[in-house]
Formats: sequence, structure tokens, C-alpha cells
Amino acid sequence: MNDFADWRARARTLLAAGVAPEHAQWDDARQRPVLAAPVPVASSGDAGSFRISQQLYEMLETAACHRDERRFYVMYRLLWRVTHGEPRLLDDAADDDVRVVARMVRAVRLDSHKMTAFVRFREVRDEGAAESTWIAWYEPSHHIVARTAPFFVKRFATMVWTIVTPDGIAHWDRSALALLPYDASIARPAHDGKEALWLLYYESIFNPARLNVRAMQKEMPQKYWANLPEATRIPELVAMASQRAGQMVETVSAPRLPRTQAREPAPVAARAPGDAAPTKADIDGCRRCPLWERATQGVNGKGPPRAALMLVGEQPGDAEDLAGEPFVGPAGKLLRNALERAGISADDVYITNAVKHFNWEPRGKRRIHKTPSQQAVAACRHWLDDEMRHVKPRVVVALGASALFALTGQKMAIAAARARPLQLAEGRRLVATYHPAAILRAPDDAARTALLQTLVDDLRRAAALAPPIPGGVG
Repeated sequence: MNDFADWRARARTLLAAGVAPEHAQWDDARQRPVLAAPVPVASSGDAGSFRISQQLYEMLETAACHRDERRFYVMYRLLWRVTHGEPRLLDDAADDDVRVVARMVRAVRLDSHKMTAFVRFREVRDEGAAESTWIAWYEPSHHIVARTAPFFVKRFATMVWTIVTPDGIAHWDRSALALLPYDASIARPAHDGKEALWLLYYESIFNPARLNVRAMQKEMPQKYWANLPEATRIPELVAMASQRAGQMVETVSAPRLPRTQAREPAPVAARAPGDAAPTKADIDGCRRCPLWERATQGVNGKGPPRAALMLVGEQPGDAEDLAGEPFVGPAGKLLRNALERAGISADDVYITNAVKHFNWEPRGKRRIHKTPSQQAVAACRHWLDDEMRHVKPRVVVALGASALFALTGQKMAIAAARARPLQLAEGRRLVATYHPAAILRAPDDAARTALLQTLVDDLRRAAALAPPIPGGVG
């Protein structure tokens, strides 16, 4: 049931019939179809002939998610006034109708933001099931499940998950998002084995020196705490904040060694030619740059020991950092789709990254990608050279400008690099193209479609330059 779609259909009919707001009848806000009320027959006009601004349309669509039972009436009154002699009504922020609808819009958007911040999935594995599913319980203030669920599709595209709310259920099976009625038989998920790791991470990022209890309670009201695992630790962390802040001050105030005497990173064991490709233990133990300190784990390359084609990305993302494998998140899904469209089996290519640890910065509860420094790129070139020496690809594809810089030492725009013949050591051909993440960040569908087709074309070109290795997999 789409409240806004039903309201919109009835509002168009009422407008066409010339029914003023005071004579319009609306059902209440308890998710019953608003079309159930009698519809007057239009004597003239066309229900599809009314046009409004995009700003007003988005305001009405958002306000329809509000839980106030008066919302349909106020929305129609605002629409009526705009289409009957007050086209610039939205410019009057002091108008009562504009103010009420704007307040509803703000409340819905805030509630949607809170949902993205405070949903906590817990792992559920049924006996005999091949893989886990993830379930979260959430209690929104407004009807925002359908509005907010696409965020989780993008954020957790590789998981099978279900978000249960009193208003309905959102379920993602890795291919389609389903919006279902509330099912009381689905129990709230219990604690899972991974919760201890999350609590450890939460405690480690809790900064006692910046604690402001009032601000914290405003941003994370206690109504959400019942479904937040970390909420059980907050009272103790708050109580210990003063002591921990004092310890931090003592640590910062302690004398430090001069820069020339600072401890050097632990040396990495030399690798003689002929050894196997870098292992996970090798990457996990790397201390050549500081990125290892914040990453969950190192992520080495994956693919056949001999491959004609090697794909090099920038660095692991959030999903890769947690899984320990390259290109398993949304960008990886798009890359595999592009490989398939290019007629290339993902099992026949070696996929890796120029930098082996996830570089990120916090934004709320999320870890946001941060471009690695030249120091990190230079430090990881050791591992990339190792991989190329052992895989011996005929062609290397640089996915994005950072990978291109790591491979060539030159800063070039991808558009310019695509038009140039590029070559690496030992006669390897180099093809530059766009990173799948750049395609996902494109501003609109048209741009995404064009960039994806460019990626597919470049992969086909790379495959044509890389004939299969005799006796090899690639």
C-alpha cells in the first residue's frame, strides 16, 4: 500500500472536480486506502492536467510518510492553494500550511536518518541453512520503511537481511527488495556471536575527551537504546569518561622521541623470486605504512596463479575490509556484471588492489572511504610487484586514477589515459578505465549507464590484448 500514490490519485480527482479543501473527505492515517471515501464526478477538467513544481511534489511525497492523521487534509489544502491562484506560496515560510507541511517533512527526514544510523542487524542461522540471514528490529516514529529501505540495499547489498518494524517488513535477498506486512511471528533477534566484536569497536572509538551527554542524548535518544547493543555499555563508558580523559592527557603530555629516533616500522621479510604470491599472513603482517592500525585485516589479491588478465583497483572498501577478499561489495558486484557483459569469466582473472588495507574516516556510525596517501601507495607497490611477478599477466587493467598512479607513478585523468597506448615493464600492456565505485557515484542513471558501457568496452579491449596463457588458466 502506497499512501502517497493513493492520496495523489484522489487529490487529482478532487482537483479536477473543483472540490475545495473544506469539502474534501479523507480517511484516517491508519494505512487504509484513502480512495475508500466517495469520489465526486468531475463535471469538467482533466485529472492529469495539473502541474506543480518538483519542490512541492517532493514535500508532499515526504509529508505523506508522517504519522499525523491530519496530513492528507493539510497536504491537499496546500496543493489546492498552489493550483488556485497562489503559485509562489512555498516562498512564504511563515504561512501556516507551508509551515505545517515543512515541519512534517523535517520530521520524516530526521526519522529516516535515525533509521539509517540506529538499525542493528543480528545474525540468524537456521539449522541446515547454507548461509546466515540478518534480522533487525526497529520502531520508527513515522511510516518510513519503504522510503529508507533502499539505503540498506546499497549499504548491505551482499547480505540477505530483514528489517522488521510495527509498520511493515523490508526484506532483501540480494536481488530484489520486498516490502511486506508486519508479521508478529518473527521474533526479535537475540544476541549473536559477532556482537562482542562490535562492542569492542564501539568502545575503542568512544572518545571521553569529547563527551557531551546532553548532545549524545539528543542525537541518540533513549527511545532507540532498547535495540542498540552498545547501549548497555554507554552508562559505564560515561561514568569512566573523566578517568579515561585524564589518562589521555597524561599520554599526550609524555615526552616523545625526536623524529630521528622514532621507531621504524617492523621490517617485512624479504621474498625471493619463485616464492608463492603474497599470502594473507604476509599482508596482515605488513607494517610499511600506518593503514594497518585502523583496518580490520589486510586484503590480498584473488585469482588463478597464472592469469592473462589482472585487474587492479584502488583499495579495499568497508565490505572487503570485513570479508578479507577484494571486490565483494557493491562495486565488486558491478565489476562482475561488467566482466560477464564483456564475455570474461571472473574466475579467469586475477583481482587485486594497489593498497591492501582500508583507509577510512568516521561519519556517524559509518566508515567512509578515504583516498590513500602517496606514502601508502608507494609502500604497497612492493606487494603489487610481487603479485605481478608471480601471476605474470599479459594485460593489467587499472580501475581508476589511484590504481593508474600506483602502476605508472604518473597522475593522469582516466579519460585521457584511455586514449593513450600504455605499457608496463616486461612488455605488459596497460588499459586504464573507470573504477566501478565511480560508476555507482555517478549523478544519474544516464551517466551510470554510459560509464558502465565504457567499463565493459575497456574490459573487452583488455581481453582482446590478452590471449590465453598456454597451459594456464587465463
